[in-house]
Amino acid sequence: MAGTYLDFKPRRFLSCRHRQTILAALFGGTRPLPETKQHTIELSDGDSLFVYDDSPTSTATAQSVPTLLVHGLGGSHASSYLTRLATRLRQNNQKVFRMDMRGCGLGIPVAKRTAHAGASDDLAQTIRWIQEFTQSNSIRVVAYSLSGNILLKLLSEAEEYPNINIEQAIAICPPIDLAYSSHQITKKYWGFYDYQFIRSLKKDIAQRLKHHPDCKWSRLTPFPKSLFEFDDRFTAPLNGFQDANDYYQRSSSKADLHRISVPTKILIADDDPVVPAEVFDDVQLSETTDLFRTKHGGHMGYLASKGRRWLDEQIISWLESD
Repeated sequence: MAGTYLDFKPRRFLSCRHRQTILAALFGGTRPLPETKQHTIELSDGDSLFVYDDSPTSTATAQSVPTLLVHGLGGSHASSYLTRLATRLRQNNQKVFRMDMRGCGLGIPVAKRTAHAGASDDLAQTIRWIQEFTQSNSIRVVAYSLSGNILLKLLSEAEEYPNINIEQAIAICPPIDLAYSSHQITKKYWGFYDYQFIRSLKKDIAQRLKHHPDCKWSRLTPFPKSLFEFDDRFTAPLNGFQDANDYYQRSSSKADLHRISVPTKILIADDDPVVPAEVFDDVQLSETTDLFRTKHGGHMGYLASKGRRWLDEQIISWLESD
């Protein structure tokens, strides 16, 4: 198998992939972040998105490289895995920003289109804004799940964005083969994770209809029962793709990972029930990209002994060492 194994030991009785995934999501431990500043980023097509500045006001951060944190499908800047990490970075006097992907979180009213797995241009425009706002020559990016694929896609397209400079990238559990991941989510585990994603997306669609009643694709009757069907009837046509298959093919990062020239780390778990680890077995990585694996951990779970959040600690370690 491709990749280097890391020593993650799950908490007692929590070695099960489903317990890791579900309990980590249910008991995320969201941290309140006082004095967070919301900024609006105007996108090139007229939509907007929000980014949240959690940087401490201390002058000690003047020379620090900013870090951007990006959530996964169904998440937002308020997702617990972002607020926990932002809190840690802020305590270390680091400049840190959290992003609401287009049409997510509080950004539904200001975006007619939505986030999707191929939205590398949205990420690039956000990075450019942060670099200009902080007057920084470079930036670090940590992206989870779906946004991990977006980040990897952007890194492979670096030549198209000469005005941004990512000095370090970390992708957590990224679905680099969207078609295969979507198929497996529906096929395995009685469709449990498919159902969970659809339930979250259904709430977002209800909110979108209030703010964008003219969006014909938002009137999904009957509502899709699978992530593939949702992408086929909503995500793809709204965002300019022919259908779900076209969307998955054009947005998956797997075929282009060998083109990445930025120091990049990818972390996956062999027992991830959402992103099948086998899609990485035949991947061709660039010399600047390191693939790390764990035998357990589920999808962004990594609950360790004594209540430790192993994933947070690992990311902090990587950010501090490079």
